[in-house]
Amino acid sequence: MSSATGGGPGWSPDRRIVLVGPMGSGKSTVGLVLGRRLGLQRLDADDLFVTQHGVISDYFSRNGEPAFRQAEEEVIGEVLSRAEPCVLSLGGGAVLSAQTRDRLRHGSHVVYLTVAEDAALARLNGGLGRPVLAGDPGRTWRRILAERHALYREVSQWTVDTTGRSTEDLATHIIRLVRQAETTTPTTGAVHP
Repeated sequence: MSSATGGGPGWSPDRRIVLVGPMGSGKSTVGLVLGRRLGLQRLDADDLFVTQHGVISDYFSRNGEPAFRQAEEEVIGEVLSRAEPCVLSLGGGAVLSAQTRDRLRHGSHVVYLTVAEDAALARLNGGLGRPVLAGDPGRTWRRILAERHALYREVSQWTVDTTGRSTEDLATHIIRLVRQAETTTPTTGAVHP
């Protein structure tokens, strides 16, 4: 792999790469490829939560959303407190935490992955196994995205649409964005090209 596509031998980002976005946007699958291509540890906040607290839907049912969000915030905070770069995929609602949003502003390249509704629902198998999408998955997905869109943009440097793009292509694009950011003068505020 050439350095032109990023992730070539001898290059690794100075900061962690964090993927945010709605359910079905590809955060987990793109994160896997980014981690492999960059030789970085790939972490998924939902997987870390399950390891520490058990199945998310069970925890949510037993303890309620406020307790779930607090525990999720702590799991993510532990990863964001580490100095070493990694690739971290966040759950769709992680940005609801003001503390998490604040932590994302320091030491992270944050990418907001967007996706068309039909593509997201296809990836989510129509919402099967996602209790939050029960009933009318499309309407619920749109409502949740509308509630969180501004928060995703607030914390991210770039917005990347994953609709109809291969995971490898998305990883190449994100690596180029990060590499360019690390080799030019840092900017303040969101970029969202």
